[in-house]
Amino acid sequence: MKAMPTALDRPTLFGLVDAWSVQPVAIVAAVIVLGWYLRAARRAVNWPRRRTVSFAIGVALLVWTTNGFPQAYARALFWVWTSQLLILLLAVPAVLMAGQPISLARRVGGAQAVLVRLSRSPAGRFFANPLVGPALIPVLSAALFFGPFPRWAIANEAFGWPLHLVVVAVGSFIVLPLLSDDDTSTSLAVGLSLAIGVFELVLDAVPGIVLRLNTHLVTSYFDSRRSTSWAPTPIHDQQIAGAILWTVAELIDLPFLILVYRRWLRADQREAARVDTVLEAERIARGGEDTAPTDEPWWLSDPTMRDRLRRK
Repeated sequence: MKAMPTALDRPTLFGLVDAWSVQPVAIVAAVIVLGWYLRAARRAVNWPRRRTVSFAIGVALLVWTTNGFPQAYARALFWVWTSQLLILLLAVPAVLMAGQPISLARRVGGAQAVLVRLSRSPAGRFFANPLVGPALIPVLSAALFFGPFPRWAIANEAFGWPLHLVVVAVGSFIVLPLLSDDDTSTSLAVGLSLAIGVFELVLDAVPGIVLRLNTHLVTSYFDSRRSTSWAPTPIHDQQIAGAILWTVAELIDLPFLILVYRRWLRADQREAARVDTVLEAERIARGGEDTAPTDEPWWLSDPTMRDRLRRK
């Protein structure tokens, strides 16, 4: 592996594993979170190995995205910078959260663990709200690819480096309810998020369409783009980035909706089990513990409801 020289070479397929540009903030963060996770997994009893493997893969993907090919060429190609942010927003959080770090923190440190308290904080509950997550992705796309953010991230490393971690953190809060074992959302809220997700199928394509179909520059990225002899023209570069954003936005919707639907089924099962428990307790209270269960509706054996039906 080699660090990228001052003069960037034309990107090649081999550069996906050979091109590197050190991003110290992400490296420090990766070492800290992986070290914590491995120590906590050793302390937890019977912690599934597949979760540890998933979390380690997520950290490796984070390191490559922030230090490998995407980082090396992010300042020279807008489509690479776009791809980098999409990986940090969607792919890295999904793989990390599949490792269930919140559940691990709760098992090791209890309800007062930092990650548990953070997930229960107002900000954590806001981003994890099933009505917020689906609507937040197109809003984040518009903020990241338009306005001053692209120029700031490319021109100033003190802004660009922490931005990577912020994007991963926000993406983690969005995907956490879809993958977490501790979700307590109601079936109504999750059902509404599914409806919003269907509507979002149209909205999340808008940023990509704007970048792809415009014949003039609409992003501030090119105010600070690194000049190279082999790079495409700014318009062509913008249109390639728009095609990537458009395609990824549409492809990611199907698994996203599937995960929301599964979450809806789990929420409905939880509520059904809760109702069954309450009804069983009421049945026992009315008839005693030795009362044999019957298949007839409870209101037929309830004296108040039986008398009310008879009067009608």
